[in-house]
Amino acid sequence: MILAGVDAGATTTRAVAVADDGRVVGRASAGPGNPHNAGVKEAAAAIARAVREAAGGPIPDLVVAGVAGIEDPAIKEGLRAALVTMHAAGKIHLASDAEIALDGAFLGAPGIIVVAGTGSVSWGRDARGNEARAGGWGHILDDAGSGYDVGRAALGAVLREHDGRGGATALTHRVLSALHLAGPEQIVGAARGMTPAQMAGLAPLVMDAAELGDTMAEAIVREAGRHLAEMAAAVWRGLRFAGAHPGAGIGGLFRHAVLRSAFAGGLRRACPEAVPTPPRLQPAGGALWRAFAVKGIEPPPGLIDALRGE
Repeated sequence: MILAGVDAGATTTRAVAVADDGRVVGRASAGPGNPHNAGVKEAAAAIARAVREAAGGPIPDLVVAGVAGIEDPAIKEGLRAALVTMHAAGKIHLASDAEIALDGAFLGAPGIIVVAGTGSVSWGRDARGNEARAGGWGHILDDAGSGYDVGRAALGAVLREHDGRGGATALTHRVLSALHLAGPEQIVGAARGMTPAQMAGLAPLVMDAAELGDTMAEAIVREAGRHLAEMAAAVWRGLRFAGAHPGAGIGGLFRHAVLRSAFAGGLRRACPEAVPTPPRLQPAGGALWRAFAVKGIEPPPGLIDALRGE
């Protein structure tokens, strides 16, 4: 029997397949798997492609996929129908991207996660299985502290320097070079045509500039860390946690030490009892952890070590 776990992100879809004895069969990635950004059919195609390549030929008995926005019944059923048509697996279980991230972070134990990739969301679970969330409302209305938010703030910093409202920043050269623009005046036109993933693609430039001491970049990163910590604090209050509980940062932005530091500082101020904790598994591994639970199978002893980094 083969089980597959999928993290369907706005930029990249990651899949890992294992045998029921915990042996890793394969890993694969594909394009965007977020139906809000890519469309339902395109997202399903990316998920099916990643699963097929990870499984190496056989159709998995079960796929658990974590997908942003899956709480919308129309999107959920549309995605499921498309995956069934594509013969992605014998059985398909769809969950939110935050749920599988939470599963992976603490392997079912209580805690809070904050996901910061192209978008952002916080999700938590207590010892009784009650869950709470904050954020995750999309880039148009929210996604505070996300890659999109950081990228948009970088463009704003460049424009403010250009018209004299902001201080000098190395972001001007970095952003203009990355977008192949002759000057700040072209930013508005370029931004209109950018997808959320493309906007979020500017976030690493901000992180790098902050690491090098750029004042404007440091301010953007601090603000992102504050927003992410506030989401975690809202979930903490929603679950009425008392005493120390773990809080894990997950997603592409947390690969940068400067953001991890800003988040930890914000968490100390907004939610002092939360303990910054590295996730046990990344979201694709969390999806696989859930797959064993859906099947009613005890995860094999070596599964966690085999899935490190997933």
